Amino acid sequence: HYSLLCDAMLTRTARATAGKRAHGAQRRARRRHAAPLRAVEEKTSDSPLRLDAPGIGSPLNVGVDAIVELSSAVRQKGVEAPDEDGSKVAIKSERKTVFDEDGLPMSYDRESIQKYWNQRPGELQSRWTTFLRSSVPFLTRVAGMLVTGGGDELKRNSGSLAKQARESMEELGPTYIKVGQMLSVRPDVLPAEAMDELAKLQDGVPQFDSSVAFATIESELGAPVNEIFEEISPEPIAAASLAQVYKARVRPSVLGRGDDEEPVTVAVKVQRPSVKALASKDLYVLRRASEIYQGLMDRYIAPNQRTDYVALFNEWAVGFYTELDFLNEMDNQLRMRGLFEERGMLGGENGVYIPKVYESLCSSRVLVTEFVDGKKLSQCEPAEIKVLTKVGQEVFLTQLLDFAFVHGDPHPGNLLALDPIQSDGRPAPARLALLDFGLMTELTEEDTDTIVNAIVHTNPE
Repeated sequence: HYSLLCDAMLTRTARATAGKRAHGAQRRARRRHAAPLRAVEEKTSDSPLRLDAPGIGSPLNVGVDAIVELSSAVRQKGVEAPDEDGSKVAIKSERKTVFDEDGLPMSYDRESIQKYWNQRPGELQSRWTTFLRSSVPFLTRVAGMLVTGGGDELKRNSGSLAKQARESMEELGPTYIKVGQMLSVRPDVLPAEAMDELAKLQDGVPQFDSSVAFATIESELGAPVNEIFEEISPEPIAAASLAQVYKARVRPSVLGRGDDEEPVTVAVKVQRPSVKALASKDLYVLRRASEIYQGLMDRYIAPNQRTDYVALFNEWAVGFYTELDFLNEMDNQLRMRGLFEERGMLGGENGVYIPKVYESLCSSRVLVTEFVDGKKLSQCEPAEIKVLTKVGQEVFLTQLLDFAFVHGDPHPGNLLALDPIQSDGRPAPARLALLDFGLMTELTEEDTDTIVNAIVHTNPE
């Protein structure tokens, strides 16, 4: 039923977006933007597909045709929540049986999520409409280029396409911003010009109101903010797609210490309000979009390629949803810190530092960890990066080949070159710190053996 509603919304969206014709330049520009939606509406009838907008040529006609045809094929198969079978994302199994106040599982569980949204088809329908309004002009433009000019045509227009995609992602919200952030560090997927455009999503995420964040802290931890913290920054020191971070000083008594001791400086990570419900809806929408993209690849671009884009999306979806459970992140961080400590690699010149976690101040939506001072690797001088690269190689090879437990999101913001002297006057515990353990990969013994064999047989030249 949901699939039928999705297709019905193509027509409703077209009617809502197209509007009446006008002769002014501004109205003509709007008609160009709405043209793909009108085309989708026309294609649902028996009449041949025609675009009713000046300046829109054959490539876009073909693109709309392809999108509608593939969307129809996806509808006939039905749309389900992404499947976690075979996922490598590290999740504690008991977290799948814990639910939030809305009834959604704390960690990814396909059956529970699908059951939840099957009872709310109207909400999925509304989100699909929003997605169409923002993305159809971009998708049809991409489809038209792919069908008529292939990958070369996409490369020639990568900059303008990336800008259009970034603006659409910002409009659609946290889930899509996260997709853009992920793609911005994938040179194997996108050209440099497109990566540079999407990299604007790394630091340009708007913050939510601090009064909402402080209310979340009080609700989750069960005490007023000023009873927990001696001081807390009035505004976040960092804002990301899923959460924002405050710098604070915890009262010693809260941690069971004497009042004569110094307050502990911490980073307080607070989840965006209502992000879990929105994200789980978006995973349905993106699952359908991934199947359409798979059809474009298989039919028009690379019929012989073997990449399963739907399976790739499934894995990303499981990881993304799991990042919303801060207690799972807490467990990951404690485990990683313990593993490096056991190997004698927690701190020191050639080791890595994993900040402490204050378990009594953590919940599914609030995470409190030790604050460390430093700068992103992307802000370091080349000579410093050269030194830290050797440390990073050792750190990640140890995770991959020894722990079989690997940090899954090592972008520049999560790798910190520590200041030699920290803000509290202490010397830095290491040169390099690793942050954000919301997304971790767990490997089997077979996975590790395969990786070792691949490395052993690599030609050193």
